[in-house]
Amino acid sequence: MRPLALALGLVALPAIVAAQQAPLPAQPAGDPAPDAAVAVDQIKRGRYEDAIVSAKRALSRDERYVPALMAMAKAYFHLKKYELSTAILDLVQKLDPQNAESFNILGFIALTRNDGISATQAFKKATELKDDYGIAWNSLSAQYILQKNYDGALQASEKAVQHLPNFDKAHLNLGAAYRGKQMYVEAEREFRKALELNPGYAEAFFNLGILYLDAPKMGEMDVVTRYNTAIGHLAKYKNLASFRLTKDDPSDGFIDEARKGIEREQKRLQRLEKQKERDRAKAAAQPPAQPPAAAPGTEGAPAAPQGEQPPGTPQ
Repeated sequence: MRPLALALGLVALPAIVAAQQAPLPAQPAGDPAPDAAVAVDQIKRGRYEDAIVSAKRALSRDERYVPALMAMAKAYFHLKKYELSTAILDLVQKLDPQNAESFNILGFIALTRNDGISATQAFKKATELKDDYGIAWNSLSAQYILQKNYDGALQASEKAVQHLPNFDKAHLNLGAAYRGKQMYVEAEREFRKALELNPGYAEAFFNLGILYLDAPKMGEMDVVTRYNTAIGHLAKYKNLASFRLTKDDPSDGFIDEARKGIEREQKRLQRLEKQKERDRAKAAAQPPAQPPAAAPGTEGAPAAPQGEQPPGTPQ
């Protein structure tokens, strides 16, 4: 992680906060918890600047109050002030080395730098500190999927679903892990569970489309039906995600691939049918087979009764 030119000692918290705001007033006595709770609620509603003000109020009462520090770090993260967020999280970890959430946020900050290795390490540390931390397990599974570590992704995704059974993204990642392990029936089940939880989940339709495109067999479907099903799912994805699709979105390429697959299969079936027609015509043109001629001297000889030996056979 990139070093910061900030002093991170406990007495340096006002300097951290003052990086972009006015200095804190003298610390009055009181409980910092109510203002920290307000800050958390404001973050949930997307009021990040207000959350920082509320967190500052809490910290003016106790500059070592970790929930207020975490709220401030989250608010700065959402405002894309990643260096300041990182500095506060480093302080949190000095005060509370077992704080799993701080590592989870550091993982997301690493992703903003496209640093997948640091992100994976941070998410993994979060799960080690808090085994029931479903969000961190889900984040870890996503990194493993990107690394094509499908065994690790499957384990992490199962833990995420275990702790967050109604989290659509956890079921999506579990489905992707199953698809990576070529467990196509299980993958479809999880993608459909994600859609059951969130019927407008565009990424679930995208993953279903890829599943039907890649799987060599899906139930009793023939190849043409399977490819058409893939196109249908990808079309739903495009419709739901149309407002945020970029020019390099891969869905059009996958739809084109499915259409070419249909053409190839239809041509293969046509060749097969023509071959059958030629075989039938060839069989019809051949003269009927003649019965084999009888051996000389055996014309008219009676057949031996079933289960009995012919006359003259040695006993």
